[in-house]
Amino acid sequence: MLYQCDGKIDAIAISVGTGGCVTGIARKIKEKLPSTLIVGIDPHGSILAIPQSLNTIQGTYKVEGIGYDFIPRVLERAHVDHWVKTSDIPSFKVARELIQKEGLLVGGSSGSTMWGAIEFAKRMGWGKDKRIVVLLADSVRNYITKFLSKEWCVENRMLPYE
Repeated sequence: MLYQCDGKIDAIAISVGTGGCVTGIARKIKEKLPSTLIVGIDPHGSILAIPQSLNTIQGTYKVEGIGYDFIPRVLERAHVDHWVKTSDIPSFKVARELIQKEGLLVGGSSGSTMWGAIEFAKRMGWGKDKRIVVLLADSVRNYITKFLSKEWCVENRMLPYE
């Protein structure tokens, strides 16, 4: 990643589940590029983000593989510089767009991560001069009958389905 980006990375967006990936990447990248911001992506309904005030929306979420109702021991939240909370509909919409427009066979958590990275860039007022690495850590394999299915989207009120 460092080589591919010529050693210039302004931020890395990573969806957070057990926390192993975000913790490990954050530790290493901070050794090499201390000014790189680590952006944790966490769904509404999960309690992983800090400060706790970000976790005010209660309930469940359909995006799988990220978020928890407890803090995993491997997750070192202090390594995350910014948190972005996501919700199901934009996450699945972006995942479908990544499949259709980019040919990337990703799942819902990757949609969350990409949506979160875009929202983070907007929040920061960043433009094309900034470089954000987005870790797309899942594949579509387990989701063919879920968010890619029009019937599933209708059943789970994940419209609009495009």
